[in-house]
Amino acid sequence: MTIEETTHKKVNIGFAEDSTITQLLLKTLIKQDGRFELILAADHGQMLLEKLETTENRPAVCILDLYMQPGNGIETASLIRERFPKIVTFGYSTSTEAKDISDMEQAGVIAVFDKNKVSVAELLNSIHAYLASLDEN
Repeated sequence: MTIEETTHKKVNIGFAEDSTITQLLLKTLIKQDGRFELILAADHGQMLLEKLETTENRPAVCILDLYMQPGNGIETASLIRERFPKIVTFGYSTSTEAKDISDMEQAGVIAVFDKNKVSVAELLNSIHAYLASLDEN
């Protein structure tokens, strides 16, 4: 699915997250949100990359945690940008360190959201708003 098709179809989404609680929140709220379809869930960046390599139905968007091993959010975002340039990435992390956010953005993420301040619902709204802004241009 291309970004242009997202206005009429659900946006395929994936994530890499090592926190079981955050995984559950992401799975539950993405499933409840009619704008998105969860097609890939991974415990870390390396697992997400392996799944991306072996699937034909790739997500349009990936949500990445920063601190996870193997394959943290910075490494994973950089490899996604290199191998799958059509996939849009967003960070979702407890880190608010300016260097971490800058490193994530340099690796290709559109924005990094603070798990302590931004709910999963707000994250999904921000992702949808970003994709809608692409359709307008």
